This record gives sequence, C-alpha cells and structure tokens, in this order.
Amino acid sequence: MATEERVEEERPAGLGLPKLNIQNVVSTFYLGCKDLNLKQIASRLKFLEFNPHKFAAGTVRLTNPRTTALVFGSGNVVLTGGKTAADARLAGRMVVNIFQRSGLRVSFSNFRVQNIVASTGLDAPIKLRELHHDFAAYSSYENSLFPGLVFRLRSPKIVFLLFRSGRLVVTGAKNEAQIHRFWLAFFELVLVKYMDLEDSLRCSSEYRQRSERTDYSMSYFYDALK
Repeated sequence: MATEERVEEERPAGLGLPKLNIQNVVSTFYLGCKDLNLKQIASRLKFLEFNPHKFAAGTVRLTNPRTTALVFGSGNVVLTGGKTAADARLAGRMVVNIFQRSGLRVSFSNFRVQNIVASTGLDAPIKLRELHHDFAAYSSYENSLFPGLVFRLRSPKIVFLLFRSGRLVVTGAKNEAQIHRFWLAFFELVLVKYMDLEDSLRCSSEYRQRSERTDYSMSYFYDALK
C-alpha cells in the first residue's frame, strides 16, 4: 500500500493510467481427431472455407462473438478476434457444436490462451530516444526502419510497442490479469518518466528527422577545430 502511494506521489499531475483495451485474444484447442480431410468437409459444409492453394487451414467465421477459427487437418484449431478469454472459449465450443451437428465426431479439448493483444493511448508524446538510451538492454529502436520502439520484458515475455504519438500496443500475455498487472507496472515504474510534457510533437517522421539532426550533426567537432 505504501509503495502504491509513493508511486502516485511521483507521477506528474494530470497523468492518469490510461485504460488498456483488449483488441484480440488468440487461443488454440484440439478437435480430438487427426487427419481431417478439409477438402472433403468443405465440399459439403458451406460454413467451412478451404482453399489449399492459399492457406493450409480451413476457415470458420462466427459473428457473435466475432471470431475466426482456423481449422487444420491435424485437428488443431486457432481462434482469433475474441475480446476476452471467455469469448474465445465460447467461440471454440460453438465451432465444435457446428461440426457435431454436421455429423463430424469431434470434441473440445486442450483449450489455451496463447496471446492477448491490447492497445491504449497516452495523454502526451513519448521520449523514445531517451527511453531507448536508458533501457537499451530491453528495447530496440531503429526509427529509419520502423517508427516504433519495441520494449521486451524477459519474464513473462510481454512486449510493449510504443510510438511517438503516445499510441501503445501490448502483446504476449497469457491471461487478462497478467496483461493488466504488467501494464500498470510498466506505466508506473518506467513509462511515466518518459512522457514528453514540454514538446507536443507527435508526428513520427518529424521526430525521426529531428533525432537524425541531433545524433549525426558534426558541427560541434568542426567548431572545436577553429
């Protein structure tokens, strides 16, 4: 409790914790049978899309919850698009139910959440160069190739993708409690110190050009020789 109060005191006024919005829950499960003949199944079941020339898996699309199931011949299924783990589990059971009603002997087993992707926006731009300088062992920032900074935690393997504009994406968590917990810690202990309250510039390209002028200018060298 004392630690939380101390962090609140250190946080600059007006910078509240932005709400993290979950965009995608990626999960997997097993249908309980191997060697599915997807071409044959797709030929008689309209809900299964399968084009082996484009992709090795069949596709089942659900509208509520809005998710997409990728069904492989091995019996493994990958679910994407869910907003919560509960939605993903429900979608998996719905896919199994659809197959069962069509006469296929399948089951719902080994359900696991593999990745949760969330995003948010900060109230101020981010000092990407300074953040990368201080946490070089945890981050990568090649602004000539990609405008975002990638910050990687080692355990758990959660990744924060930050942009100068203040936009931020979090990925790699296995459950909702984990992603919210580490987002709170990252914001309070690291990110809040690198929010740019003095410069409102949010454009990544202009920020990169300014950084290049600062980093690679040799005028100070030649001035010293005069």
